[in-house]
Amino acid sequence: MCLAHKPWHLNDMSFRIYRWLVVMVVFFSSFSLCGSMFAQTWMSMGPLGGDVRSLTADPSQPRVLYLGTADGYIFGSQDAGEHWRSLGLVGPANGVITAIIVDPRNSETLVASMWTKDANGEGGGVFISRDSGRTWQGSGLGGHAIRALVQSASEPDVLVAGALDGVFRSNDLGRNWEQITPSGDSELRNFDSLALDPQDSKIIYAGTFHLPWKTLDGGKDWAPIHRGMIDDSDVLSLAVDASEPQRVYASACSGVYRSEDAGSYWNKIEGIPFSSRRTPVIRQDPLHPLVLFAGTTEGLWKTTDGGARWRRVSPRDWVINSLVIQSIARTSPASSYTAESSTMESSEEQTRVLIGTEQRGVLASDDGGDHFRELNEGFHHRRIVSLAIDADRPGRVAAVLANSPDSPVETEDGGRTWSTISAGLNANAVTRIFSSPRGWLAALASGGFARFDAQSRRWTRLGRLIDKPGDAAGTVEGPEIHSRRFDAVVNDLACGEAKCFAATQEGLFFTSDNGNTWTVLSFTSANLPVNSVRVSGDSQKLRIVSSNAMIFSDDAGRTWKWHDLPLDSGGAIRLEWAAVDTLFAAARNGLYISRDDGARWEKLQSGLPATAPDDLLIHAGVWLVSMRDRGLFISRNEGASWSRVKELDGWSADDQFTMLANGINGEFVYAGSANDGLYMLDLLGRSAAGRFESAQDGK
Repeated sequence: MCLAHKPWHLNDMSFRIYRWLVVMVVFFSSFSLCGSMFAQTWMSMGPLGGDVRSLTADPSQPRVLYLGTADGYIFGSQDAGEHWRSLGLVGPANGVITAIIVDPRNSETLVASMWTKDANGEGGGVFISRDSGRTWQGSGLGGHAIRALVQSASEPDVLVAGALDGVFRSNDLGRNWEQITPSGDSELRNFDSLALDPQDSKIIYAGTFHLPWKTLDGGKDWAPIHRGMIDDSDVLSLAVDASEPQRVYASACSGVYRSEDAGSYWNKIEGIPFSSRRTPVIRQDPLHPLVLFAGTTEGLWKTTDGGARWRRVSPRDWVINSLVIQSIARTSPASSYTAESSTMESSEEQTRVLIGTEQRGVLASDDGGDHFRELNEGFHHRRIVSLAIDADRPGRVAAVLANSPDSPVETEDGGRTWSTISAGLNANAVTRIFSSPRGWLAALASGGFARFDAQSRRWTRLGRLIDKPGDAAGTVEGPEIHSRRFDAVVNDLACGEAKCFAATQEGLFFTSDNGNTWTVLSFTSANLPVNSVRVSGDSQKLRIVSSNAMIFSDDAGRTWKWHDLPLDSGGAIRLEWAAVDTLFAAARNGLYISRDDGARWEKLQSGLPATAPDDLLIHAGVWLVSMRDRGLFISRNEGASWSRVKELDGWSADDQFTMLANGINGEFVYAGSANDGLYMLDLLGRSAAGRFESAQDGK
């Protein structure tokens, strides 16, 4: 098997990091909140784009488009992709939508396939909607990881699904299924691609992780069809020529192939180098049969002579997972097809190319691939892994995005527009971003900090480690030994009036010169990893979490006291400071509160699930906590009871907001989600633009 196959697999570690590091930052107003705030509208603030795994057009209404994501969501567009809106989850969360089919006889009927992977193994199924994607129901094959789904052009009731454990067929549009490959066969398994003969639904081509197969009788008999192919080829896509069904195209990790005799023999197509490249999808131009497009992990390729010669028509760094090639009426005199074109002034047709990409969302070309433009308005499916707010400038927010070519990013107008702020990082990945008295600080994956200069709009590596024993008050014992670059991996940052403290994998450090130099602040004989840190305004009181325990200092780190949660807590993860003597501890088995500065702890559990909290927000009259994989919970009686925030107008409870933190300029709520970017709630009922402009004018 080719090592580079499975173009959309998330490994377990990246999946856990993505789910655990998603951040929510909230600005609350100075007035008391009441229940009415949850009836107001959450507005999406971007950033636009994200991963697209499947893309399709309604065959009877080509302006109606649907896309599927890598975490179970489907979006729809009614205006040829100019605007998108989320239609919600299809099935289990975090399932990859591998295909979406719109029934050509009834545009309201959609069928989607999915595969999932978790600690229990592979799963998925087929799902159907009869109301244009607004609601979905399981339609069989539950628990099967469906990697491919096709509908017969000659018999639309026939669906064929390819799964890791075989090929399945339905003759009644998904109501009933039968397996048409031998169960447990060592070769007829791990199916990744399918294609049907356009004139005969019993002729099925199926690609596996190891070479292709074919049946002529609907699955009663199967035969390998790999003559001419390099052995051990993962067949990622298959396409049958609509005008010449004997001509079949296949892509594999060993290259792209064409057969002129219905798969009996394959000729390798030269022109698309296969080294370090995969081709997840091949599509034919409906107007010009010799024109084909190949979506690869290194851009979009095009041939105008049936595959004899290919050229790349996109940047190399585009990863393309899905393709839609449409025949559309050409408007005159303009050569482009726009959402505003309500009438067509000419019957002449042209080819429109739509691509679903990894990281970049949807792009479209109306000139055969020569030029592309983004079509992501309303498609805001970014994973925010860290978020910071500027306490002095309302509407200024910085974010770290997962799996994005543009990260970190910044907005100065509350999310209306975003800009990339990566200059100077030199390809160093940013794991966390913080607001400090001197601007944005970025924690680098390789260790240490970088500071962002708002004027030059560049990052500069920051910090020297001064090896001299001392404390946060500045008491130093002995001379400076030596200095080196501060390169500890940073987990958290907290700033008092004059000093900032960094919780790192190598211990606790502080700076009193805005990060230029750092000094270790010992709290034990060994510099244990520190998960979180909180500090009082005068930098005298410090509260940290290390090795599942809490360690407190009331004298700037000169002396420390260790504190433990109850044994059944599973150990502390992080601390939050709500008031002078009120502390909250997020533990592996729940949320705990202390009203006497850590002397006694009480578990908050009335209405809360017994799982790890991701974060907590405390405001007068309202407490909010996000519970891992369980959603957002609210208490209006200081934690005596809790209820789940089930759904807000414009926001679904399925969205994962997994960290909370108080802001200062509190007229808006900003919510960074695990899969839908940034949301905003205007608590005062005025537009964000007006509030930000007023605030800036008053500075």
